[in-house]
Amino acid sequence: MNGALSADRLKKLLLDGKFLSTKEIKEASLKAENEGIPLDEAIVDLGFLSDTELGKLIASELGMLFFDVTEKIESDALGLLPARVAKGQQTVVYRINKEGIWLASSNVGNYEFFKLVEKRYKQPIHLAYATRFGIKQALEGYQKDPIIQIRELLKRMERQQLDEDVVQLVQLLLTSAFDNHASDVHIEPEDEGVVVRFRVDGNMREMVRYPLEMHEKVVFRIKILSRLRTDEHAQAQDGRFEIKLHGVELNLRVSILPITHGENVVMRLLTERFQRLRLEDLGLQPDDMDKVIHAAEMPYGMIIAAGPTGSGKTTTLYAIINILNKPDVNLMTIEDPVEYNIKGIRQIQVNTRTNLTFEAGLKSIVRQDPDIIMVGEIRDPKTADIAVNAALTGHLLLTSLHANDSAASLPRMFEMDVEPFLIASSVNVIVAQRLVRRVCTHCIESYALADEERDAIERDEGMVKLVKEESGQKNLSKVRVYRGAGCNYCNQSGFSGRVGIFEILEVTEALRPLIVAKASSDVIRQAAIKYGMRTMLQDGLQKVFQGMTTLGEVIRATKL
Repeated sequence: MNGALSADRLKKLLLDGKFLSTKEIKEASLKAENEGIPLDEAIVDLGFLSDTELGKLIASELGMLFFDVTEKIESDALGLLPARVAKGQQTVVYRINKEGIWLASSNVGNYEFFKLVEKRYKQPIHLAYATRFGIKQALEGYQKDPIIQIRELLKRMERQQLDEDVVQLVQLLLTSAFDNHASDVHIEPEDEGVVVRFRVDGNMREMVRYPLEMHEKVVFRIKILSRLRTDEHAQAQDGRFEIKLHGVELNLRVSILPITHGENVVMRLLTERFQRLRLEDLGLQPDDMDKVIHAAEMPYGMIIAAGPTGSGKTTTLYAIINILNKPDVNLMTIEDPVEYNIKGIRQIQVNTRTNLTFEAGLKSIVRQDPDIIMVGEIRDPKTADIAVNAALTGHLLLTSLHANDSAASLPRMFEMDVEPFLIASSVNVIVAQRLVRRVCTHCIESYALADEERDAIERDEGMVKLVKEESGQKNLSKVRVYRGAGCNYCNQSGFSGRVGIFEILEVTEALRPLIVAKASSDVIRQAAIKYGMRTMLQDGLQKVFQGMTTLGEVIRATKL
């Protein structure tokens, strides 16, 4: 039994436990002898027991844990042993944590090897039994997981750096980023090497490191793909390229910047699925979505997406554009940069070298007989003035602003010298937003509020009131919320994906006199709440009690 159970001991186990009949044992033994295969394999082939059932029986007889290979193996763990070693020893690492290294092996009598691993990594070893078939499936992970392939490739490249290896390295980095749902890939040279980090669900995660001497070739490959100057190392360069991964078209926006240790590379991953993004995918509550759709159906006026950098404003604007993009309208955009190329839309890329600014581009667009215009961002008084006038002269205009909340967007427009009465007449709706991480649905659990969470809530009377209202509990000690316990699916983070929390301010007849009078954002905000606006905090708390996100995420995003 290859270090597990002898054939005679396995027969006795199965007969004594009445797991198989004498007839079935004889049939399996004959098959094993005729085909030259182990008895356990013959039993599984004949369908008398499944591989998992037989594995559990053998592990129990050995007094060991059983590792079921259908569980997801952590790639960092699997990659600890080189592929050739894992295959030769019929052993894989399936978990690494503070308790030590967890090994699964079909050859559990291989004590010398296990002691060697313990000595090499200076951590205690925990051994589990796995079937030969299970180990075979686990070994396939070396071919499937890009990060493991990268580590194997880097070991080869330390000896010899071939051009085809560099091409493969860049391809594997992008494949791994795509598989991990990363939005950005950061390749960052440091004094002791190069670190590759992915931004996943808004958070940076280190994935792999490679020697500094390899970096020049990696950057050269990325420059070739992006059609950038390969002989330029002292100036910043921007480019883009497209590749197909797993049948999905992937558009990469590339930024290369010289820093002290070499050239820093950041690649933004833009997939075609965002071109088909629907408004209902963003996390808007039904009544808020109705307000946005109503504003989008207006023949003229402005729709403003507000929030800090990285809050999802552009994604919201594209989702609205997908509703408006029809053959019977002329839809044009001026963006910096153009993130997604959308069929049926005329898109303009800002280019300061040719003086094609937001202001100049918007002036030209207005002369192109557009029905709908998107201005990536309003940054200056001249662009704001042209945008407002376009919205008042029969155009629906979509744009974004950097503002903390919906009401604060109006004073931002005042600061850009736009007349208050023009703002009151042109703005239809302001969508303020933040992004929060979604609770992983594979390991979601409910729990009573922790002491520090109750303390954070009790520091703000308004927060206490909202939590009680949204939870339906009068006593905070009885409030239960949700979190992800951490699992292999979410890489033990408890989160998977992101969702928006929103604040939709409709500019109604009741609010227009306040805007004309240049009322403060607090006054406008309180009036909007009085007339039914759901605040960003309120929307976030509703999503907390719906199990979509955590209380900590909402508090972080709204900066209470």
